[in-house]
Amino acid sequence: LRIAGLLMTRNATQEMTRAEMVDKLGLAAAMKYLPPDPPTEILLDKELSLAGLGPRVLAGYRAATSVPSLHREEGSNNWVVSGALSATGKPLLANDPHRPLLLPSLRYVAHLVAPGWNVIGAGEPALPGVATGHNERIAFGITIDCFDQTDLYVEKTDPQNPNRYLHNGQWHEMRIEREKIAVKGRAAPVEVELKFTRHGPVIWEDRPRNRAIALRSVVSEPGTAGYLGSLSLARARDWREFIAALARAKVPALNYVYGDVDGNIGWVAAGLAPVRKNWSGLLPLPGHTGAYEWDGFVPVRDLPQVYNPARGYVATANHNILPPGYPHRVSFEFSLPFRFLRIDEVLRAGKKFTSEDFQRLQHDETSLPARALVKMLAGDSAAVRLLKSWNFVLSKDSPAAALFEFWVRELPSRYTAAEVKPEGRDLVARHLAL
Repeated sequence: LRIAGLLMTRNATQEMTRAEMVDKLGLAAAMKYLPPDPPTEILLDKELSLAGLGPRVLAGYRAATSVPSLHREEGSNNWVVSGALSATGKPLLANDPHRPLLLPSLRYVAHLVAPGWNVIGAGEPALPGVATGHNERIAFGITIDCFDQTDLYVEKTDPQNPNRYLHNGQWHEMRIEREKIAVKGRAAPVEVELKFTRHGPVIWEDRPRNRAIALRSVVSEPGTAGYLGSLSLARARDWREFIAALARAKVPALNYVYGDVDGNIGWVAAGLAPVRKNWSGLLPLPGHTGAYEWDGFVPVRDLPQVYNPARGYVATANHNILPPGYPHRVSFEFSLPFRFLRIDEVLRAGKKFTSEDFQRLQHDETSLPARALVKMLAGDSAAVRLLKSWNFVLSKDSPAAALFEFWVRELPSRYTAAEVKPEGRDLVARHLAL
């Protein structure tokens, strides 16, 4: 059940990409091509060399956490409006948690009834409860929140014994577990060694450099089976009970929007958020110094949230949800804000929304990136004129939409060719293609 949460704690791959950029292109280039959001300073620890770190470090991790996908995932959306903006006079909540096409499907609609329990919504067959749905009194919807829930530690290993690692000036033995794994086509199971440091499982070893990479992840904490918190959310009856239930919603980190039959609405960014007092978590860390240890987790009461906002609605779309001046370092990596900005644009119109309006918004094809990029075009060619006269709606019967999609896919390679030094083009292009 924990692998369902590990799939959604993605910061490790970004740490490694940034480390490779710093090593090959320098810190300034890494800040330019992988800028922190919100902006923050990245400090390089003199105790750690990033040389030789790159994609191969995470090859096993990627294999364990990847799923087949027919297309690039575009992210999830949710929003809720108060009765002042609803045709019914009661809150209206929408949720569109985009996930890859799988067989069997990732989620199914279910109605779960038991003493003290009556909830209907979408849940994963192998996981408990309903991830997004409603009971008799409250409704809740989710999007992935981009909390940084992992860190990569570069452990110094003993040149005489690679199963020992240094921490705070002392050598420690790695914990070693041996497992037998049945492999198709082999008569006998394969025996593997699983190694662990105080920071977590060892996912890569570099014996020539006397180092090993350990992955610290919130999924090693108690109660972190994926979506386990939904068992408590299903029984919440008001905002107070909802907040209390979110203390058990640990992995993955999610934006929860909320509405209840009494007319209240709200939002909480909930999940285990490690407290990093003096560092950002944007690069791999030296494990031997003891200077980069988690100091507990941000309590639910201190996580970003809002209850009955004056504007009458709240929306999230994997974008930067941190309030200005927010003191905790929960993340510096969010999705681009275009989907949120389009939702916000529609909800700001202030009309009395119906469920049909929300269905149309969930299928909305207006492209805010197109609005911004087409304005930059110069010249008077037929292609430019076509795009300049376009309404920026990506409808299937629009020649301009087809032209824009073809053009915009060429931009990353053209950008790297024009802006990036030759030795860094493959690396930057790989990141832009993610």
